[in-house]
Parts: sequence; C-alpha cells; structure tokens
Amino acid sequence: MQRQKEASRFYTGVVAVAHPTPAYRALAADINWRVIPPIPQHGTIFYTSGNHKATAIFLDEELVITSGLIFSDNESLNQTVADATKNSSIVELGTELKEIFDLDFRVVRKQENVLQQQAARAYHIVHSHRVRECMETVLEGLHVCIGGDMKPVRLYAPLYASIVILSTNLAKCVSWNHIKTVIDRLRPTGSTGPKLLDEVVTVSTPFGDESFFNTLNVGHISNIFGDHECLLLLDTHLSSGCQGGAVYNRNMKLQGILIGSTFTHRNENVSFPLAISMEEIVRVALNRRNLCQSLPMALPVQAFRSVCMIDSQGCWGTGCAFELNGKRYIISCSHVLATDNITCVFNDQKTMHPKLIYKNPIFDSAYDIALMEATFEEAQSSNWFCQLANYIPRIGQRLYAVGFPVLKSLARGINFKPSIIPGRVTKYSEGLLFTDCSIQCGQSGGPIFDENGLLVAIAVSNFKSSVDNLIYNCHNMCVPVKDIYSTLERYSITRDKTSLDALQADWNVRCKWKLKPPVILNKL
Repeated sequence: MQRQKEASRFYTGVVAVAHPTPAYRALAADINWRVIPPIPQHGTIFYTSGNHKATAIFLDEELVITSGLIFSDNESLNQTVADATKNSSIVELGTELKEIFDLDFRVVRKQENVLQQQAARAYHIVHSHRVRECMETVLEGLHVCIGGDMKPVRLYAPLYASIVILSTNLAKCVSWNHIKTVIDRLRPTGSTGPKLLDEVVTVSTPFGDESFFNTLNVGHISNIFGDHECLLLLDTHLSSGCQGGAVYNRNMKLQGILIGSTFTHRNENVSFPLAISMEEIVRVALNRRNLCQSLPMALPVQAFRSVCMIDSQGCWGTGCAFELNGKRYIISCSHVLATDNITCVFNDQKTMHPKLIYKNPIFDSAYDIALMEATFEEAQSSNWFCQLANYIPRIGQRLYAVGFPVLKSLARGINFKPSIIPGRVTKYSEGLLFTDCSIQCGQSGGPIFDENGLLVAIAVSNFKSSVDNLIYNCHNMCVPVKDIYSTLERYSITRDKTSLDALQADWNVRCKWKLKPPVILNKL
C-alpha cells in the first residue's frame, strides 16, 4: 500500500515574480483559459422534517432532480427506499411510497440575484441496480460520514443508486410520461457521451450552505466503471453537500449526477468524487441501451496498456511495463513487494509472474524502486510495454498519473479499470519530482506519463500532515525517470546486477525525500 510522508514543517507566504522564467511563460501559454458558458438552474434541497441538505438540478421551470442521499439522515427512509427499489427501477411515490410523497420538500434557487425558497413534492424515484451492485461490491471497504458516524457505503447503496424526481408545481400532478419526455431531452449522443480525461464542470453547494451556493469546480473524468459504465470517477475538489449536483462537459451538456465526494478507507480520508452517468439515468428511465459510443481518450493507448496491478501476497500497488534496448521490464515501488512472489495483472485480463531483479533493501530511503523482468514467453505481447522519457519535465507541464486508487477491486477480471488523473509538474529538484496529480493509496509504483505516453516518473508517496493528521493527495513525490535512466540503460546492456546499486540515491537526494529542510543562510 502507499505510504505517506510526515510533513511536520509548513511555510506560508506570498512570492512576487518580477521576471517570469521561461518555465512560467511556458506554463501560461500551455493553460487553455476558457469562459464557462452560463450554467442552468441549480439549487439546494431539503425536507422540513430532516436534517440533511443536498444540491438539486432544475430540468425545467418546475421539474427538479436530486440524489437519493437526501434521505441519508433517516434510517427508516433508507430502508423504505431499499425495499421499494429491490425489484423495481421506477417507483411512483404517490401510490407506492406515501411517506416520501407526503414529505414537505423545500428548494432554494436564485431568481433575479435573490435566493428564494419554494415548496416541492417528490413524485418518482429512478433506481439503477447496476450502480447499487457496484456500490455494494466494487466499492466495498469505503466508509462515509452519516450523522457524525462513519458507516459502510454498502449500507446506503440503495440511496447512492437512486435519483429523486420532484416538482415545484404542487397544484398539478406530474405524469411519468411528462418526466420521460424531459429526461429524453438529456439523452447523450455519440459526440457528447463521457470519455476518459474529458474536462468537466461540476455545480453544487458545498456543505449544503447557501454561502457557497452554485459553486463551480473544474476537473476531469479519471475513470468510468461499473456494468455498462454506469459510474464516473472525477478528478476534482468536492465536499459534502455536493450530492445531487451536476456534472457538465465543456459545452455544459449534462453528463452525470454527483453522489459522493469524500470517504474513508482503512481509517484514512480519501477523495473519491463519484457521479452516476447521465447515460445510466436515461437508460433506466427510458429502458434503452447503447445510447452513445465512448470516444477514445486523450492519453495514448500504448501507455495505458502498460499499466498493471501488482499483487505480492496481499500487498498490492501499481506497476508499469516498459521496453529498453529490446529488453522488457516492470517497474514499481519496493514497498509494494512483500515477497518475490509477484503477480502482475494487465488490462487484457492476462497475468504475468515476473522475476524480481532489484529491490531497494531500505524501501524507506530513496529510491523506493523495484525492478522486475518479464520471462521470454510472457514478454511476447508487444502491446504491454511503453517507452521511457529521457528528459526532465518542465514546471507546469501536463502529466497523467495512472493507477488503482484505494480499491483493488478495480483491477479484477473484466472490471480492470485503472484511473487516469491529469495534473502538472509543480517542482523539480535532482532526484525528486513533485506533481499535483491526485495520488492515493494503491497508486504506489504507478506511472506518470507525459502527453506522448512516455514514462516520466514513478509515483511513490503523498503527504500526511502531523498537525491535522490529514492526507494531502495533491502534493506527492515521484522518482524522475531521467535521474535513473542511465542506470536502467546500463543494466539493459550489461546485465550486471551490481550496476543497479546506483538506484540507491546519494545522501543529498535521500535528505530531500525525508523532507529535511534545506540550509538557509542567515544574513541577519
């Protein structure tokens, strides 16, 4: 599993740059600033007898949708929804669940720059059994804070898998046919369906507090998984209260409904922003299939195929297969390998049992690197192996971290779904590369690619503060491939294992990895 560095020393301040360096000028040129189009109507929603607020989306002037998690603070309603949706995907509340139909809902939205509250009534629940199964199985092990207590996500799977449809027009009963007509207009097409690395905009009200009303966050789709690709995993910064919020593409076409943001896994906080894809909601509501065809992702396929899940007798992480001088290897972190009994699982459901060549005997010291070699028979698949980058990436350069954050289940069988998290280089010092890619437990040893699919670095660790005991997943440390390239190349030519001793970094580099503060010259 991924280890965390203890960050016990913090500095804050403002730095003025009078003469921008070429790296900063390149960063400014590389950032593609765009004006986000006007957003549709959103609001917050609650029912008067409850204690929980969520985000809501207006589909038209009267029709509103939100997440079933609006009922998460009420154990009785949680069980009611679980029972009603067990064998049904569409639940008509007026006839089947009167206790929810009779709830007094209130929706807050902005009209003419003034927040206004109005009453609403819930009419239907749309439930995805595919999402429910995924929350109960693939995401097993995640916990969520409910009413101040940490509860297993699987206990609330029925709510995560449900979308509640309401209307603010209490004088008129809303028919299911009308709802289907409105939902049909949201149906994605071949050009608007979600794909990996798509840029997305989320709209929600963090913490359910109207002080943060309609907050926009920009991120990417880092994974699409579950049966029929029903769930989206996002790389963006969200918080509690986002449930029921919207996920849009760059053209502000609705791509999904937010259902979660922060969880805990093995008593550590993890960022895992989840959304039900709009395709899945439309598929269930209209009973349709194959609504659109996913388009290729931006990262070269060859790089994506080189990623593997490494299992070493229960200790697991991520690895990457690469080719150098006609030889084929797998690289990962030393702390991922409990023994030399190693299994690598690739995306074509094939496994490899590589031979361990080198493992840093002191994995808590730089470099935390392990090198394995594929057998002749297993190395015949040329589709698995990427190429190394023999250069230092510039500050601000776009990078992609690929791996299996938090959940080993994303690498099982046909569910093999490594996440792709875009980010940028934030700092480089000899022997150490910092990025702002969101890297979490399970991604140790995972590859950091550039936009051409070249292996730039190996992810090793992120930061855990000794002050607040929180993990900061967007501050991480990686081994730059450039700084170990000559050693790997020398071994690939000579096959001399003693040459790999150079993978044990010198004293200066080891100090950097242990976060020892640099020498500061005092001129006072």
